[in-house]
Amino acid sequence: MTIQQLKDEYEILGEIGSGGMATVLKARQKSLDRLVAIKQLKKSYHADAQIIKRFERESQVAASLQHENIVHIYDFWKRPNFAIVMEYVDGTDLAEILEKTGPLPVDVGIMIAIQVCNALDYAHMRGLVHRDIKPSNIMIKRNGEVKLMDFGIAHTRHMDALTMPGTLIGTPAYMSPEQILGQPLDIRSDLFSFGIVLYEMFTGVKPFTDEETRGVSAKIVKDEFLSPRRVNRDIPRALQRIIKKCLRKKPHRRFASMPDLERKLGKRLAGRTTKPASLLRIADYLVSRNVFEAAPEQETMIITGNRSGLGRRMKWAITAVSAILVASAGAAYYYRTMINHPAEPLLVLPEQSKPAPAVSAPTATTPVTAPSVTPASQATATPPPAPQAFAAPQTASSPTVVRKSRLPAAKKSTVPVKKKKPTAGSR
Repeated sequence: MTIQQLKDEYEILGEIGSGGMATVLKARQKSLDRLVAIKQLKKSYHADAQIIKRFERESQVAASLQHENIVHIYDFWKRPNFAIVMEYVDGTDLAEILEKTGPLPVDVGIMIAIQVCNALDYAHMRGLVHRDIKPSNIMIKRNGEVKLMDFGIAHTRHMDALTMPGTLIGTPAYMSPEQILGQPLDIRSDLFSFGIVLYEMFTGVKPFTDEETRGVSAKIVKDEFLSPRRVNRDIPRALQRIIKKCLRKKPHRRFASMPDLERKLGKRLAGRTTKPASLLRIADYLVSRNVFEAAPEQETMIITGNRSGLGRRMKWAITAVSAILVASAGAAYYYRTMINHPAEPLLVLPEQSKPAPAVSAPTATTPVTAPSVTPASQATATPPPAPQAFAAPQTASSPTVVRKSRLPAAKKSTVPVKKKKPTAGSR
């Protein structure tokens, strides 16, 4: 794109910042009426084929990543201007925020860190290692959204190496030990670099710094760092353990992936916030510290599902507690019912049984008669009646009342019916 074409399509509004190799401009895209950022390679590097190749790769890599927490790439220009047109982030970088505010509150720092974890996890799943994680590459919008940027030295095994053997590329204060030593890198290198960022977010200082007698690279490789709580006593012990695990010298002793780190960080906020509430908390804090003015009300805020699964776990927990409460209420109701209304004992009579005749008590006016003898023929044809519940003796003048016994069945007394052998006279 020529300079005239550039002016026809974009209206340059001013300079945002300038780095070692490029200058970033704020512009308005006329055709779409939107703000964009233009990263333009400095003319002094137009003759360096390797720098141009790296600049072009940055645009290709970033353009392939479509994530809410990664700066979007819109266009790339080759000669004569060599520029990348990207999303304009209305905010500032984390380095400037820390310079103005010092250590961040624990909840605000974790909310920012979780968004960075999401962006890095997305890149790692596509085989990319960022290799330049630092506060100045983490942008925070006025509405609380976090954007990861600058994939200029990102590495993947599918890309040709652009770094000469023995060349140290990156920011020394944020490099992992294996990156300094020139060893093969994987996603755990980004975990170490992000651990340095976490340390700085919550303490306000870097864990490794240059000294006259010892450089920062040597310290990262061999030296230990001061525990975060010795710098800032407000840091919870659990958060200190997370930071220390990120900064272990051996890669296999760190977290295995960004989701593992995100889950540990998310436990500090489990059930106490949502994505919109987190964005609002970040924005309100930065406004309260005069980092920037409040975001306009009409600004669009991108809200997506909660990837950490906290909302889903909360739903399961509420369902489980509700089920326990319902079961407890049912058990209590059953217990009270059984106490107030005990079950009455039932008197079960065998089928085809006849009640035994009531036995009258002997009186003075009533002669005692001998029991009748059943003939043998009848005894064999008709089975003897089954034992019945005991009936209390009644007088001739009082009615016969049969009461159910409340004693257990095993303790009921019965009147046995004896059978007598037939005699010769009864035949």
